[in-house]
Amino acid sequence: MRWAFALGSAAAAAGVIALLALGIRQSASRHMTLDLLLAEAHTLTQDRRIQLGGCTVVPGTIEWDEYRHRPRFQITDGERRLAVRYTGNSVLPDTFQDRAQVVLEGRFVPAQQRFEAEVVQAKCPSKYEGQSYGDHPEALKPTGSI
Repeated sequence: MRWAFALGSAAAAAGVIALLALGIRQSASRHMTLDLLLAEAHTLTQDRRIQLGGCTVVPGTIEWDEYRHRPRFQITDGERRLAVRYTGNSVLPDTFQDRAQVVLEGRFVPAQQRFEAEVVQAKCPSKYEGQSYGDHPEALKPTGSI
């Protein structure tokens, strides 16, 4: 009876470990910039998950589908461009717009020179710029307390 319990416990533990290892492997992504992605495009496989950062949405390139859910657009790092197709199921943030800074997660399709984004994180550069206190000298005065 003890052997059966020990064997069953070992099999269950091995199954849990295998599931954890598989889940971590599938969710792991390599962080890249656009220039690095395009430089290594010939060596990348379509099943490799990538986090692509340091890009902005090219103005005028956002094309929405009929339900305004899954757009196609282009990104740039200032020198290079890449076509992107959103394949995720989440609603995109309100900050997704022309010139928005984006971080994408998904897969690169070398045959089509396109990035299939499952996750899009966007921020509007003007919305998050630092505040200037030049016009508010009272904000620059020391308060005298710590």
